[in-house]
Amino acid sequence: MKGENGLHLVPCSQIAQCAGGFDCEIRILKGDRAVDASNIFDLMSLNAGQGCQLELQATGPGSDEAVDSLAKLFESDFQGHVKRAD
Repeated sequence: MKGENGLHLVPCSQIAQCAGGFDCEIRILKGDRAVDASNIFDLMSLNAGQGCQLELQATGPGSDEAVDSLAKLFESDFQGHVKRAD
């Protein structure tokens, strides 16, 4: 996580919006804790600060595309366009 303020409300909202556009189950892991990527409150409960290591996992239809879209969102430091599945 390279964002200066970590996962606060705005990035969590962007992650949840992006994840909600896919039919697969998407989880974000921090250490041994995994949360639903489409749930803002779950994401915020990770307390993911700058420099922490997060892992994306997805299972089901469109999982590769979902992980790619979320990875791009993280790589852009939440400045990129949120892509939704059609």
